[in-house]
Amino acid sequence: MIDIERNVEWVEVSGRWSRMSVMGTSLSSEVLAVENQGEKDDRIIIFMIPGNPGNDGFYTDFGRRLIRNLIAREERLGHRRVNFLFYTLSHLNHVLLPPALRCSNTHKVNERFSLGDQVQHKLDFVKEYLPRGNRVFMFGHGAGAYMLLSILPYIKDDFNLRKAVCLFPTIERMTESPHGIRLKKVVSTLRQNDWLARTLSFWVDLMPESLKRRIISMKLTSDQTSPELVDSISELLHMHVFRNIVHLCNDELDKIGTLDETLLFHRNLIYFYYGKNDGWCPIEQGERMSERLTRGHVVLEKDNVEHSFVFRDAATMAEKVMQFIV
Repeated sequence: MIDIERNVEWVEVSGRWSRMSVMGTSLSSEVLAVENQGEKDDRIIIFMIPGNPGNDGFYTDFGRRLIRNLIAREERLGHRRVNFLFYTLSHLNHVLLPPALRCSNTHKVNERFSLGDQVQHKLDFVKEYLPRGNRVFMFGHGAGAYMLLSILPYIKDDFNLRKAVCLFPTIERMTESPHGIRLKKVVSTLRQNDWLARTLSFWVDLMPESLKRRIISMKLTSDQTSPELVDSISELLHMHVFRNIVHLCNDELDKIGTLDETLLFHRNLIYFYYGKNDGWCPIEQGERMSERLTRGHVVLEKDNVEHSFVFRDAATMAEKVMQFIV
């Protein structure tokens, strides 16, 4: 089996600390250089913007499988070996800041960030840290699709960007979706009564990390218990992370209503993948979107892949998204 390296680090993005992960077969300083390397540049960059919760670790198994699949495809086709790099960036304060980084005057551990803040965060990161490889493919999952489409006009000319792919995209009518109808009142109450969100998560904060991980592992099936997945779920169980998840969800429900047609301005670059039984973006949205875009730009999934595919369907999606990376 091909060995895939993973590097995780905290980087400063416009004065705010963010956790970034990158995976590939080689992660040398030359391979990770931001500048384009001209004719010798053999890097294909894949950038994933998470949904909500926005923890980079959720996409580790998916990204690792995707890279292996792509390398295997290249070998089958007899193509020249290329470097696939899979980048993921956590949302602001969706991972608890390490103690050493909590002295920043511009980023507080208890700060809550809006949808607009998270969009700007992705734009700033891409401009500063994402390599200008030979080819670049960007993915947004769930609310990450909205963020991707929002930053697309400001980055498309800086990269050899081939596709902007929206997986299970929550980009319209969130309050009318089955999950939106069910959760709107709950998350609104928690945001308006921040003391309640603090109280609900306070006792979990006191639980030892080892105990959290043990409980999480017991709840997952054998094919879900990758260390990164267990760690990522455990990292959600902190007061300030929980408050940010709730805050962002409520902001999404408030602001993502009727489809903003300006999000589709660069429709030649945009691709969509809709789930058959998605409680956040019903398949009917995909059917309407297929009428707006050129044939082949909208995929309507026929299997029962979940919206949160990173839990049970990472292997399936790592196969399905290969169609977009050519």
